[in-house]
Amino acid sequence: MTRLLQVNQVNDNSNTVSRACIGDDAPAIAHPALPAHGYEQVLRNMFRSAPLGMYRTDAEGHPLASTFGSPAGPDDDATHAVGFLNPQERKSLTESFRGAMEAGRQWCRQFQYRYADGAVSRLQAVVAALRDQDGALLGYQVCTIDITAQHHANQELALSVDRHRVALDAAELGIWDLDVAGNDCYFSPYCYEMLGYTGGQMQGRLEEWSNIIHPQYLENARRVLESCISGGIERFELEFRLKTNEGKWHWFRCTGKAAERDACGKACRLAGTLQDINRAKLMEHLLQMEHGLLNLITATSPVGIMFIESDGNTTFVNPKAERILGATKQQMAHREPPVIDSILSAERDPSTGSELSLGHILAQGRCLLQSSFVFTRSDGSSAVLSISTAPFLDPASTVSGTVVTLEDVTEQKKREQVLADSDRLLRETQRIAQLGSYVLDITKDEWACSSKLEEILGIDAAYPKNLQGHFDIVHEEFREKFIDSYRAAIGNNRPFEHEYKIRRHNDGVERWVTECCELSGDAAGKQVRMIGTIKDITERKAAEEAIRNLNDELDRRVIERTSQLVAAKKEIESFSYSVSHDLRAPLRHINSYSSILVEEYGESLPEDARYYLERICTASNRMGKQIDDLLALTRVGRAIMKRTTFNISQVAADVVDMLSDESDNPPEFVVQPGISAYGDSALVRLVLQNLLGNSVKYSSRAASPRIEFGQTLVGGRHAFFVRDNGVGFDMAYVEKLFQPFQRLHGSEFEGTGIGLATVRRIIERHGGSIWAEGKEREGAAFYFTLSTPRKADHTSC
Repeated sequence: MTRLLQVNQVNDNSNTVSRACIGDDAPAIAHPALPAHGYEQVLRNMFRSAPLGMYRTDAEGHPLASTFGSPAGPDDDATHAVGFLNPQERKSLTESFRGAMEAGRQWCRQFQYRYADGAVSRLQAVVAALRDQDGALLGYQVCTIDITAQHHANQELALSVDRHRVALDAAELGIWDLDVAGNDCYFSPYCYEMLGYTGGQMQGRLEEWSNIIHPQYLENARRVLESCISGGIERFELEFRLKTNEGKWHWFRCTGKAAERDACGKACRLAGTLQDINRAKLMEHLLQMEHGLLNLITATSPVGIMFIESDGNTTFVNPKAERILGATKQQMAHREPPVIDSILSAERDPSTGSELSLGHILAQGRCLLQSSFVFTRSDGSSAVLSISTAPFLDPASTVSGTVVTLEDVTEQKKREQVLADSDRLLRETQRIAQLGSYVLDITKDEWACSSKLEEILGIDAAYPKNLQGHFDIVHEEFREKFIDSYRAAIGNNRPFEHEYKIRRHNDGVERWVTECCELSGDAAGKQVRMIGTIKDITERKAAEEAIRNLNDELDRRVIERTSQLVAAKKEIESFSYSVSHDLRAPLRHINSYSSILVEEYGESLPEDARYYLERICTASNRMGKQIDDLLALTRVGRAIMKRTTFNISQVAADVVDMLSDESDNPPEFVVQPGISAYGDSALVRLVLQNLLGNSVKYSSRAASPRIEFGQTLVGGRHAFFVRDNGVGFDMAYVEKLFQPFQRLHGSEFEGTGIGLATVRRIIERHGGSIWAEGKEREGAAFYFTLSTPRKADHTSC
């Protein structure tokens, strides 16, 4: 209540005051003022019984008889009969009441009033001063209203509005409310703020908002809005782009629903929210890009990637891991036991001694870094895997699984093993060969040596590993020449090779070494390194000295033996001359005189005498034949060989023709045509004459003698053969065949025992070999080989 009605006359039980005025209608007269503390007492007097309604007080504030149905008087024994003002508000109330009274205004305030029983009410009071015509204070007209319920409702409403505002601010939401019939839409200030518009730049007409929707989404927005208005949908959610005041397109999410519908179901009011999701859209786009990039990375990753849950299940496997393990993700998911239990480490379980699996290690919570494992695929092939693991933490920082990366390093391990074997072999080779290696970095003047070279030179880690250190190890006698040659090799970019003496650093022992090195370039082609080897040749030098001494001794002995051989050769020639002349003359005389006796005195001689003379002739002829064969054997050893490639089949055919002419009953000859040989054709002819002649002689008693010449493979090498079906021989005596004067048959077959020895001498001079195979009464076969022609001697005849 802001104003009290005017009272012309107020009656109480004792006095009647004429023309009393209230509030602003009081005449402008001087107002007697109360002392400052008096106003506080007046207020106390007025409200100590918490009267409600309209009543009047005296000048001291004591209530008089209630008026206008005041429910409580000062002496009433009613509920809440006694009360008091809130002490915290009392001072401010007193000051405002005094100010109003002194200014001649009515006083209107809301305040808290506490009753004696503890109940608290919220009151609104209007107080006006009552004065007489002279302006003297008669009392106060008071109107009090209990507004406790209204105050609580306003507080709840304010709290709800504040909560709603805070919630919208926290959610960064704007509110819109559309009057469908009037096509008028309310947008909360935050809607304009999100778009960067200030008040008055945009109106609430829907068309203006439609103009800032991106054309790509405008039609769909209209269709959804119409569907909601017509009742097709009850609520909707749209994402579209709106143009901001800066001219940029931002993403927004609009939600709405029908707030009111008419009897026909058509919406007459729509309401909803508007949210700026531009940052979320950008983040979503980035997340999509990151997700796509992650998929691309995992799909094309050169290493296998797996995600193993805490229970051992495999929930993610990239293509590389599938190829490495030889199974798909689906196959791994249903594999029993799990695939990680089949990936075995070289590490052993201390309690059981069995190999630890990857699953067991992950169950222990251990992290791995490039640890080696062995896995056997379903097809039986094995692979060596290098595995690293890392725990995967969920948003609550709890380990929810393990990320496993794996690489198939089978080939790498093989290469490493090959390199290790090669390195070990190199070290062993250098040790055995007494060979060390080094690399001299010319730019940095650093000399890196192998352990074997350090051993050869007698140097250790403290020795200066530079070019000067290399020079200092050279013996003083060779150092100057060595340095000049070495620097010249570097300057002229040519290889370097030198033999010299060194003085070992640790013990001063002199050793002979040989050094070979050459320049090597970097990627740009610049010669920056000298790579070389140093070999200890002390033993070789000692051996060379011994060989030189031995050669000198051998030269002396050769000269002596040569002179002895010359003398022996002269003796052999003298012996041959004696055999051919001195022995032949007596034999000719014996043979001649025996023939004369038989011819001239044969009739007069007794039969026994003639028999003896015939035996003398036969023996002398045989001895002459042996002398001829022996001379032929000696001539074979002295003859100069003229090797060519010739047709040995033709030579054999010529020999066969000669033997056929000399034989009364020639055997059947079979000569394989077109066979070539390399050697002295005259000597080979002598070989064939002896072999084919022997075959004719020893097959003469066969019913159908047959002799064959040809070529065959024996032990992968071509060999010539002469085969017959004659009397053959016992293989137990085969070694006697090629010895001079050794015969396997008696006098039933002619012969001196020199022919096969001559054949053997010829074959050996050709660098070949000869052997025989036979069986008694089933024939014999002789095989022989000749030397292989050299390219320079390969000519046709």
